[in-house]
Amino acid sequence: MIGLDDVKQLLAQADEYTLTLYLAVDPADQENQATTPAWRIWLKNALKAVEKDLTDTQRGHWNGIRSRLDTFFDTYAPAGKGLVLFYGPKLEEVYNLPIPVENGIAFGKPFIAPLVWAIDEYEPYLVVMVDTEKAHFIRAYLGSAGQQDTMSLELDTSDWREKTLMPPAFRRNVAAGGITHGDQREAFEDRVDEWVGRFYRDVATRIAELAQEQGIERFVIAGSEESAHAVQKLLPEKLTKGVVDVQGIPMRYAPHEVLKQILPAALEYERRHELELVEQVVNLAKAGGRGAVGKEAVLHALEQQRVELLVVPWPLPDGDGVLADLPLQMMETGGAMEMVHGDAAERVKAEGGLAARLYYAL
Repeated sequence: MIGLDDVKQLLAQADEYTLTLYLAVDPADQENQATTPAWRIWLKNALKAVEKDLTDTQRGHWNGIRSRLDTFFDTYAPAGKGLVLFYGPKLEEVYNLPIPVENGIAFGKPFIAPLVWAIDEYEPYLVVMVDTEKAHFIRAYLGSAGQQDTMSLELDTSDWREKTLMPPAFRRNVAAGGITHGDQREAFEDRVDEWVGRFYRDVATRIAELAQEQGIERFVIAGSEESAHAVQKLLPEKLTKGVVDVQGIPMRYAPHEVLKQILPAALEYERRHELELVEQVVNLAKAGGRGAVGKEAVLHALEQQRVELLVVPWPLPDGDGVLADLPLQMMETGGAMEMVHGDAAERVKAEGGLAARLYYAL
């Protein structure tokens, strides 16, 4: 899954003669299981429609782009649920996404709104399945999951027998004239607890490593509920804040079964996060602080380059070219953007259709 930094690099290479394609290529969709998948039929018709409306200047760039595109699709086989392409005179970027997209096409400036929405909506989650013996790490989006890492705890108890024959309690009992079976059992159990505790610390360390390597900020810890809570307590504070849920889920579950279990909590978290953000911005605006609501006020703040965070309801209204260009504008100016839907989107619409958190108030 790509990130916003990838989009920024893309925009640095793109120009006003860029073909943008979004294709719903998921082989699991019934309509894509025909001899000629539905997305190929859609693509053929969409390309014809674009060609019909090209200006002479655009056509001079289009022919080379179209030739390279045809070559790409001659051997293309879906490698995800969504396919996004940006082709220009000197540009060729292809993204196979593990999440669905709606079919779409544009020729001109790169049309990045659906891609920015997908990146924003499908935040990566790290799902950790753990018990006292093993841990599985699953990178998940709200639409898919795939196991990517496993840790195991193997107990070599043959060596422990030798090491636990003479613990302090044993020596005391020998001096007193004997040893009880309970002393040996207690020592053995203490050693097991020590190893399990060390394993939990290793799991917590691995979570921190994956979070840093892959830019993950949301976590679900599951498996044995006791083990999951133990690992949660060992996480650094900055990661603990990102724990969305702790659940008891059987370790035997496959990644797609795990995702089904965590999906309600993840969705609820995302929607709550969006609504809290919108309420914060609206309250700032109504208090005369670092907030703006309504299309006119927000666009004016954008012109003044005062927008720190732009909040846009999704999906965008059909035919509103101004809103469609906003993601591109925000990426070019370095601002942040949050696309919201559901209750949060309705709240933004009720306040005029746009909202923004500002760098400073006037």
